[in-house]
Amino acid sequence: MRGRVLVAIPLLAATASLASAAPAKQGGIFRVGTTGASVQIDPQVSYVTTGWWLEYATAAKLYNYPDKSGQAGGLLRPEVASGFTVSRDGRTYTFRIRKGFRFSDGTPVTAKNFTYAFRRVLNAKLNSSARALINNVRFARTKGSELVIHLAEQEPSFLTILAMPFFQATSTKLPLDHEVTGGYPSAGPYYFSDNDLNVLTSIRKNPYWHGNRPRHLAGADVHWNQPAGDSTDFDLASVAGDRAQTLAQHFGVNKARFWVEPSSCVGYVGFNPKGRFGTDRVMRQSISWALDRTAYSEAAGPFAGRPWTHLLSPVTPGSVTAPKRQPYSLRPDLQRAQSLAAGHFGDGKLAIGYEQTGAGPAQAQIVRQNMIALGFDSANIQLNPMPRGDVYGPQPTPEWDLWVGIGWCSEVDALTDLKSVLGLWRDS
Repeated sequence: MRGRVLVAIPLLAATASLASAAPAKQGGIFRVGTTGASVQIDPQVSYVTTGWWLEYATAAKLYNYPDKSGQAGGLLRPEVASGFTVSRDGRTYTFRIRKGFRFSDGTPVTAKNFTYAFRRVLNAKLNSSARALINNVRFARTKGSELVIHLAEQEPSFLTILAMPFFQATSTKLPLDHEVTGGYPSAGPYYFSDNDLNVLTSIRKNPYWHGNRPRHLAGADVHWNQPAGDSTDFDLASVAGDRAQTLAQHFGVNKARFWVEPSSCVGYVGFNPKGRFGTDRVMRQSISWALDRTAYSEAAGPFAGRPWTHLLSPVTPGSVTAPKRQPYSLRPDLQRAQSLAAGHFGDGKLAIGYEQTGAGPAQAQIVRQNMIALGFDSANIQLNPMPRGDVYGPQPTPEWDLWVGIGWCSEVDALTDLKSVLGLWRDS
């Protein structure tokens, strides 16, 4: 996300879903229905929560998060690496690669498969968001069964970076210079067997997996762009905000079929650094005071999250949780906002880009009304429905000044979603 100017907005997310009430047995294909569009599955490109939900099932990493709940699930443990050493200056990491790991096509996993992941990330044509994460890496090379990575400077969080799906063992059959959109071999418990964009993504068991992570499913099918509702065609289905309250009243919350799980996620309204107010600190502050974070979060549904103004979620060390110490207000403070905005409207125009699916359109309308209250002429505000990739790319497009509908979730949170699904299939 380097180069983005972001203002924290109100979402501390929760996931509302409808699951089968009957206990499921081991094995079988778990069917998931979701209202959203499909996600990228390329290991060096995928960078959204649902994508990493799948990548956790398919990736084999040097170090990985164990299949445990609570804090234990956030402590990194060796996976393909049996261990590592760090040089005295803290800049050279040497990982010892275990024997026995194989890709789903039977090919052995070696140290070269991790250097290949770095090569793909650094290939400009692939346009991987992970490039910004390894600016500190000077080289990654193999030394027999060892992987040696040298850094320009010490990086205390380097092991955490390597645990991201970007740096998983990667088959050399994947092209270096363009994104993979179909099935491909991977070395984790599962592999992507099929991917029909915006229709169906399928994962199946890697027949050569022998690691410590459990596998309770034969596979999973994710059906994209499904109508919102309580479809009985799926084992797990996402629930639209306008249906959530009705289902909660009918089934109760976390009792039978309707489940709400907290997530460590924060939503944002983003400023385009190349837009009208990307470098105007005072106007960014003004807009931040004018935003109605309460209405913004409510637009996503009664169980979608709650208002928040700090950049860090409450469970993140360093976050400010006391309401009186939050950076901004949960409701607009127009007096303060208008006072700051005086003389900073520029040409008076404003382009608001927003994600086309989910709550994006409704939230864009709320931000538009907030900007009119701030002082923008309604005729000068343009709403632009746009693909999510336009905000996550290395060079944001100039067609927006504010972006509505983006967010961040921790990797641990993404894999916890998968653990919840696996839990539905464990023997009681």
